[in-house]
Amino acid sequence: MITFEEAQQIIISSIKLLDTEEIFFQDASGRILADAVFADDDMPPFSRSAMDGFALRAEDQDMLLDIIEEIPAGKFPAKKIGKGQCAKIMTGAPIPPGCNMVVRVEDTGIDKSGQMQVIVKGAISNIRVQGEDVKKHQNIINPGQLIKNQHIGMMAMAGCTRPVVYRKPSVGILTTGSELVAPDEKPERSQIRNSNGPMLLSQLSGLGLEATNYGVAPDDPEKMQKRIRLAIDQQDVVLISGGVSAGDYDYVPGILKEIGMEIRIHKMKVRPGKPLLFAVNEHKYVFGLPGNPVSTFVQFECLIKPFLLRLMGNESSDIRIKMVMGTDYPHKDSDLRFFIPVRFDGTGVVPIEYHGSGHLTSYTLAEGILDIPPGISYIHKGETVNVIPI
Repeated sequence: MITFEEAQQIIISSIKLLDTEEIFFQDASGRILADAVFADDDMPPFSRSAMDGFALRAEDQDMLLDIIEEIPAGKFPAKKIGKGQCAKIMTGAPIPPGCNMVVRVEDTGIDKSGQMQVIVKGAISNIRVQGEDVKKHQNIINPGQLIKNQHIGMMAMAGCTRPVVYRKPSVGILTTGSELVAPDEKPERSQIRNSNGPMLLSQLSGLGLEATNYGVAPDDPEKMQKRIRLAIDQQDVVLISGGVSAGDYDYVPGILKEIGMEIRIHKMKVRPGKPLLFAVNEHKYVFGLPGNPVSTFVQFECLIKPFLLRLMGNESSDIRIKMVMGTDYPHKDSDLRFFIPVRFDGTGVVPIEYHGSGHLTSYTLAEGILDIPPGISYIHKGETVNVIPI
C-alpha cells in the first residue's frame, strides 16, 4: 500500500491539461483561467474624487472660496481651479485641473455671503489618482486562477469579455452492486438504496460539472464491463463506486486491466477509503471508490476534487486550511491516515461522533473533514490542524 501523499503525487503527475476555449465572461465563474487578463487602461482611468465634497488647491484651505462649478459623476470639468476658487464635486467625478485636494462636505461650511469656508479637521486629499490601482497593460489575473465573482468584476473593468479558460472535463458516474435499488424504490430484503450515485452527482455539481449517470451495474462481469467501457469511451473521467476491493464480486480492477487501463493506485494507507483505485489511459481517468458511502464522500473531497481542479488548470488545488483544535482528542495510533468529520464552534475544530465508513449520518452534521496524519495518538486543544471544509 502507498501513503496518501504518494497517491496525491501519482495522481498529479498523471494529469494532462484539457483543451482551452473562449467563453463569455459572465459565464466564467467557477472556471479556470488559461490566459492572463491584462488591463486595457489605467484603473482608475482618470483621477477622481473619493468623496462628495469640494475640490480646491491645498494651499487655499483657510481662505473664503468661490464655488465656480458643480461636477457630478460622469461629467468632465469645464473650468480650471484657480486661487480662491473651488468646485462642488461628487464621488467618482473627475478632478478639475488646478485641484490637488478634495475636502468632504462634513468638513466645510458656507459663510453668510454665499462663499464657502473650508473647516479643516485633519483633512486628507480624498483623491483617487489615475492608475493607483492598476496601470495600463498590467497583468491583473493570472492563468490557473479559479474565477470567482470578484474576478468577473475585474474582467468587466478591463474590458475582457471573452476570457480563455480550460474546458470542463466530461464526467461519468457508475455505481456497481446487485443489491442496489433506486432511491425512489422500496428495498426488498438484502437490498439497499443507491446513495453514492446521487451523492457524487451533487458533489460534482458543486464544482460546476454536470455528470452523466450510467446507473447501477449488477455484479455480472460481462454486463459491468460493457457499462464501464461505454462510460470510458464517452467521458474524460469516470467515477465507479463499489466493486474495487478484494472480494469475489469485486470485478472492477480486472475489468479495467482487460480494457487497457493502467492501474496506478490500488489501496492507500488511509481510512476511510483504503481500497481506492486510480487508472489511466492517455487522456482517460478512472477512479474506483469503495462502496461505503463515507469512503466515497470523503475521497471525492480529499482526492478527486483537487484532481478535477488540477485537470481544469487550477494549480492551487490544495483545499486544506489551517485551524485550531477546539478540544482534546485522543486518537488510536496507527500507520494509517485518518479523515474524520468535524464541526466548527467558538473554540475551533470539534470532532463529531463517528462510527466508521458506513456512518454517513455523522457527515450530515459536519462542516469539515479533519486530516489526521499517521502516528498521531493525541491532539491537544489549541493545536493547529489541517481541515478540508465541506
